[in-house]
Amino acid sequence: MPRLRPLSPAEADPSIRAHLEQGAERYGQPLAPSGIQAYCPPILEASRALSAAPAKSGTLPQELRSLVCLHVARLVGCPF
Repeated sequence: MPRLRPLSPAEADPSIRAHLEQGAERYGQPLAPSGIQAYCPPILEASRALSAAPAKSGTLPQELRSLVCLHVARLVGCPF
C-alpha cells in the first residue's frame, strides 16, 4: 500500500486527467503509480515518455520487447 493516496482522475489536474482515464480503461481500474505521480504532472509526463521510448525507438522487435518486459516483471516480483 502506498504512503500517498493515489489521485483519482476527477481529482487530478485537467492536463493529465486523460492519461489517468486511459489507464483505468485499459486495466479496469486506475493505476496507483500514475495516481501518485499525478501529484506532480511533470513527473507523470516524464514517466510516460520514458515508458514509451523503447517502443518508439524501433530498435527492438515487438516480440523481444514483450519478452523483456515479462522477464523484468518476473525479476521484480510483479504479479501481472
